[in-house]
Amino acid sequence: MSKKRILHIQLLPLLSGVQNMMLELLCHLDMDDYEIFVLSKPGGPLVEAVKAAGYNYLPVHSLRREFSLWDIVSFFEILRLVRKYKFDIVHTHSSKTGFIGRIAGRLGGAKKVVHTVHGFAIHEHQSGFKNMIFICLERIAAWFCDKMIFVNVFERKFAESHKIISPAKAQTIYNTVNLDKFRYTVKEYSAERDYIENPFTIGSVLRFTTQKNTLNTIKAAVQVCRENENIRFIFIGDGDEYQQCRKLVAAENLNIRILLTGWQPEVELLLPKLDAFLLYSRWEGLPISILEAMACGLPIICSDIKGNNELVADDNGILVKIDDDDKLITELVHLPDRLNDLRRWSDCSRKKVEENFGIERFIKEYRDIYEH
Repeated sequence: MSKKRILHIQLLPLLSGVQNMMLELLCHLDMDDYEIFVLSKPGGPLVEAVKAAGYNYLPVHSLRREFSLWDIVSFFEILRLVRKYKFDIVHTHSSKTGFIGRIAGRLGGAKKVVHTVHGFAIHEHQSGFKNMIFICLERIAAWFCDKMIFVNVFERKFAESHKIISPAKAQTIYNTVNLDKFRYTVKEYSAERDYIENPFTIGSVLRFTTQKNTLNTIKAAVQVCRENENIRFIFIGDGDEYQQCRKLVAAENLNIRILLTGWQPEVELLLPKLDAFLLYSRWEGLPISILEAMACGLPIICSDIKGNNELVADDNGILVKIDDDDKLITELVHLPDRLNDLRRWSDCSRKKVEENFGIERFIKEYRDIYEH
């Protein structure tokens, strides 16, 4: 029997949550059954990861994050590649490549077109007119695909209620985390802890962008450090707002207590050093960073938004309404004193991942889509 030829289409060659979920899926596909191709804008760590895994890489130089006339060039280049390689399955990711990729996949003759919504470009932090345009674009793109996968329940129900996709073509498949990679470390939440030698550490893994609300997060961390000298912060990642955040921390002379490490490739080695995980983002799909922190048994403090609130409740952490910065600061300042809650949240975080976000379920559900 001949191999199924499958193409995954990404926008940027990064190794953030979207790309890592794709790689997690691909590494569990049998190479005897599938010939795997990945397409993206060239020049980043995704390219190296794809080639190291033994997959075929297809660069499209015209791809851009921003909307532009280059998108037309990208569409015809993707269409040409789909026709050239005669793919059985085209699987798209992200909003822009999801739009042009689904249309190119169908017109190029792919037998099956699948799109994963890692988070709609439709949210309350932009104008209603812009959201209406994106809803119309999603409706058009949905005509060209066989299955639309959502990483949370909220957006699947939103898509169905706004007639973006029919319920028969919509499915929620939660993101996953490899529990073998994130080994469980029992946290010691002790009243006798030496906070001078070992301060209570709150950390985050994130892109420094408007979406992740990094400026307000850093400002909150500054205020927490002022009010509780036994707390420090570690922020792992980079992005457009990274330098601005560094200046903000330096201006407060808090470089020792608020560490901005830049991007780190092996977060599984860093997360167990934390006592709690923080993600105060404005909009999400289903954050991989929270899943990874839960896999390490960390209590989670995060914004009460879609995606986040399908991972976190009062049994494993604290949800704070977005822009309620005073509430966030208060919760963080008093966090080291809540020993019983910290122990309970820690235990429940790990159990939630084991019971609801296992990799076996994730792989089986995607395989079922590819094979039926």
